Amino acid sequence: MIAILWFVSALCVAAVYNAPQTNECDQTNFHRHSSVWAVLIAGSRTWKRYRHQANVCHAYKLLRKNCVPENRIITFMYDDIAYNIENPEPGVIRNEPFGENVYGGVPIDYKGEDVNKDVYLKVLQGNKDSLRDTGSGRVVESTKKDNILIIHTGLGGQHGFVEFPDSGNDTLLYADELVTTFKSLHSQNAYKNILIYLESSHSAAMFDNTILPHNLNVMAMSAGGPDEDTWGTWCSDEFPCYAGLFSYAWMNHTEHACPHTSVFNHYDAVRNAVANTGIQHPQLYGDWSIGKLSLGDFFGYQRRSGSPKGPKIHMKHLSKSVTKNPYGNEFDKDSIIPNENMARKSVVSQKNDLQVKLENIFRLVLPNSYIRNEIFSLQPIIVGKINQHQCIYDLLSLFNKKCTRQDNNFEARQEDIDILALLCDDAVLSMQQMSAPEAIKKTCK
Repeated sequence: MIAILWFVSALCVAAVYNAPQTNECDQTNFHRHSSVWAVLIAGSRTWKRYRHQANVCHAYKLLRKNCVPENRIITFMYDDIAYNIENPEPGVIRNEPFGENVYGGVPIDYKGEDVNKDVYLKVLQGNKDSLRDTGSGRVVESTKKDNILIIHTGLGGQHGFVEFPDSGNDTLLYADELVTTFKSLHSQNAYKNILIYLESSHSAAMFDNTILPHNLNVMAMSAGGPDEDTWGTWCSDEFPCYAGLFSYAWMNHTEHACPHTSVFNHYDAVRNAVANTGIQHPQLYGDWSIGKLSLGDFFGYQRRSGSPKGPKIHMKHLSKSVTKNPYGNEFDKDSIIPNENMARKSVVSQKNDLQVKLENIFRLVLPNSYIRNEIFSLQPIIVGKINQHQCIYDLLSLFNKKCTRQDNNFEARQEDIDILALLCDDAVLSMQQMSAPEAIKKTCK
C-alpha cells in the first residue's frame, strides 16, 4: 500500500515540477494561499527540549516555501534555544543533523512569558484588543472562507491537556477549553476548516472519547495514542533531539508530496512511517470529511520548474536507535536528557522528595490506611469525562507553589497530577478528614 502511495506521489510531484513556473511565489499563488491561516506553537522551553522549537521553525519555512503569506502565519516560541549557552552554533537551529538553519528569518510573534494558553486562545479567537501590549499583537482574522492550520509540538498528559512553558497560573490547556473555543468560533462562522497536528505525550487524550465532536469542521492528527508517550528522533548523548519523531515524519512527507495529495493519504503515509518504529502510533479524530481535502488547502504549494532536487520522494528512514531513552522508563519519553549521572541523581532525588510530600498529604486527607489503598486502586481519573479539571488544576497550582522548587521538571509534575487527581474523586471528598488544600499547606509550610 505504501509503495503505491509513494509511486502515485512521485508521479504527481513529477507533474508539478514539469509545470512552467518561476522559483518565486507568484501573484496567483499568493492570492490562492491568502485563504490559509497558520498558528505554530512550541509548547516548551530549556535546551533539552530543543526539538520543539526546531519543529516550529521548520514548519514556518515549509509554509513560506509553499507561498503562504507571512502575515498569515503566527508563531509561538519561548526563544531560548538559538542563543542558548549550550548551543555550539549560536543563532542556528537545525531540524536534522547537517540540515539547514531553520531559525534564520523566522519572525516570532509571541515569545518568553507570552507563550501561554491565554494568549494562544485569544489569538485563535481573533481578540486583537486584548493583545495590544502583548508580543506582535497579531491574531487569526479568518472568515468562513478560510482554512486554519494549527501545529502544536510540546508536552502533554494522559488527563487530556498540553502544557505551556510560562510560569504563571495558566500553564495547562485542557481539552474541553480548546474544544469550547472551536465551538464558539464555529458558531460565528469564523473559519471553513481546521486541521491540527499535535505532538505531545498522550496527545490523543486531547481528542479521544468524542471530546472533539464530528460536526465542527475540525480534524486533529495526534502523534500517538492516548496512553503513549512521544519520542524525539536524531538524538544523541551529546546533543538533544533535533526533531520530534512525528513532526519530522509529517513535514518530510508534506515537503515531498504532491499538493493535491489528500489529507487521508498523507496521514496513512505518516502513520505507517512512525508506527514502523514500534513506539508510537498516530491517530485521527474529528470531522473525517476534511480527510478528503488536499494538503495544499492547508499548507499552500508552489509549482516549480525543472527537475526535483534533494531527498527522494519518500519517507526518510526513522530509526528506533535514535529514539532510545538512556534511562528506560524512568523519564517520560518526551524528556530525553543528556547521559549525565549528576543530572540523573538530581532529578531522582527531587522526585523522591515530592513522593514523600504527596504521601504525607494523602495521609492527612485519609488517615485510614485501608481506605487509602482502596483509593489508590482506582483507575486514573480522566478530566475531560468528569469535568473536575478545575479541582485538579487548583490543587496542582497550590502544590507547585508550596511544595516544589520553581525549576521542578515536568516529569515530576505529571506524577503529581496522577496523585492529586485522586484527591478530587467524589469518594475521597466524601470521606476526607482534612481538605486537600489544608493538607498541602500543612505538609509544605
